[in-house]
Amino acid sequence: MTDRTERFAPHNKMNNKVWNTAAYARLSDEDRDKLSREDLSKSLENQICFIRDSAEYANRAGESRYPIQIYKVYTDDDFTGMDFKRKAFQEMMRDVKNGVIDCIMVKNLSRFGRYDTEMQQYLEKEFEQSGRQVRLIAIGDNYDSLYREIGLDIKMLLMINREYSEIQHKNVSIAMHSMQKAGKYVGAFAPYGYQKDPENKHHLVQDVYSAEIVRRIFRLYLSGISMKEIALILTREGVVNRAAYKKLQQSNYICSRKISEKEMHWTVDAVKQILMNEVYTGTLVQGKTRKERLIDEKPTAVDRKDWVRVENTHEAIISKEDWELAQSMMKNICHDTTKPNEISIFKGLLKCGDCSHAMRKRWDKHTTKTGETHRYLYYNCSTFRDFAKAAKGLPDEEKARLPICTSHYISDKVLQKMILEDINRLFPDGKTLTQLIAKQRSEIKEDSSRVILEKDISNRKKAVEILQNRMRTARDKYLDGLFSDEEYRDIKAEYQESISGYENEILDLQKSAEQPDGAEENLWVENLLKYGKITELDRETVIRLVDKIYVYQDKHVEIVYKFAGL
Repeated sequence: MTDRTERFAPHNKMNNKVWNTAAYARLSDEDRDKLSREDLSKSLENQICFIRDSAEYANRAGESRYPIQIYKVYTDDDFTGMDFKRKAFQEMMRDVKNGVIDCIMVKNLSRFGRYDTEMQQYLEKEFEQSGRQVRLIAIGDNYDSLYREIGLDIKMLLMINREYSEIQHKNVSIAMHSMQKAGKYVGAFAPYGYQKDPENKHHLVQDVYSAEIVRRIFRLYLSGISMKEIALILTREGVVNRAAYKKLQQSNYICSRKISEKEMHWTVDAVKQILMNEVYTGTLVQGKTRKERLIDEKPTAVDRKDWVRVENTHEAIISKEDWELAQSMMKNICHDTTKPNEISIFKGLLKCGDCSHAMRKRWDKHTTKTGETHRYLYYNCSTFRDFAKAAKGLPDEEKARLPICTSHYISDKVLQKMILEDINRLFPDGKTLTQLIAKQRSEIKEDSSRVILEKDISNRKKAVEILQNRMRTARDKYLDGLFSDEEYRDIKAEYQESISGYENEILDLQKSAEQPDGAEENLWVENLLKYGKITELDRETVIRLVDKIYVYQDKHVEIVYKFAGL
């Protein structure tokens, strides 16, 4: 028989003649696996109703000397019980520390938390401070700390709850891995440039606005502009960065810190992450990290060979060829600060034929006999440039430790002439190269942009419908007393703002869909089709045909092409 002697009394600031009570409910991923869609939407409400009914029953039965009064409802949706850094939970604990709340009611202890070590910290220390004890009632577990301290039976229950979470975590991890292998997207948020398909959350569809930004980033980089300059261009033009765009789209995304107007800028790292992400080729690469145990604070990095990589899972924004070109350029180009007006068409391709280090560009001036000054571009060996001057005046012993190479000077004008002649020598009638271009063109999907626009308009219309349903649900909860006036006003304003944003986007997309499709041709394709040969080199011609260019001291140039047998 349980001893019904009350161990302490109410001490809240509001009214020390009642237990000022927090009704706390939590729903997590492991619960979602067990619930149907209908039950899922009502689970948190059911927990709160159960707590309210239990409090009313206890008051009618006179179970304790002072009545229970529900002060506030706190709910955490989609939070694991193994982590106590939950928004509503932390808010509740602040109210406890501020002396507003002196009683907490939960459906059962697992709703409060599942990590037995931290649970014991709360039950044995936090809630047992002399004069500031907190009454914890776990209805389903028949536990009320007003009448007894934590015993062996409760400690065993906490251990079982923890073990249950670990088993569920393992099961979820196995299921997630199976979905990844099947080519299903399992991330919480879609990568920049995409959005989750409203009809299938494990499938990605293009987001027209951000997908075009991704294409532009690749175009700028492949044209020779540095990542630093790309970030500056996007920032100057007022293109919001990835985190800000997620926030504007009203996703559930929470940035590590609040984004202010001044912080809505692009960084080199953000541009680099986009350029390196293979998702833009239509390939999903998942399983890069793994959380071995649910209580681990940080996930463990998975070896690259064990990543789950599935091709053709969604529509590509960037061709595989362009993505591979970008990866190749990133490997070859270091400390890049190239501005749009300083681009060299050989950037990242020139190597010294003797020391194998990069050739570095340099601008110089030349004054003619008439007094006119002209700028010209040339290249020389980076080893020579870095160490030739440093070696002067050094003792022979120290000089011997420095890398040695010669200038390997070559002008940009001469090099362009040599490369152009060599390409046209390989394709004397332009026939073979024309066939390569025709093959590449045949692989491009016709009318893909219009299909994407129509799909995006449809997705946004569905999003508006979903938000309108959520607003109706919020109104029902408000009428049932689950939301305060202020909470309902905030939720309603947020949904209305989101709906307005989507409706404006729909109008913009509909205008875009009415415009005729345009076709862009670069210089080398135009000239090849018109004259049967390349008449002028540009950056795109070089990076698509040439892999490396080696310049030797005797002015001999070796060109390594990306194709074989031609």
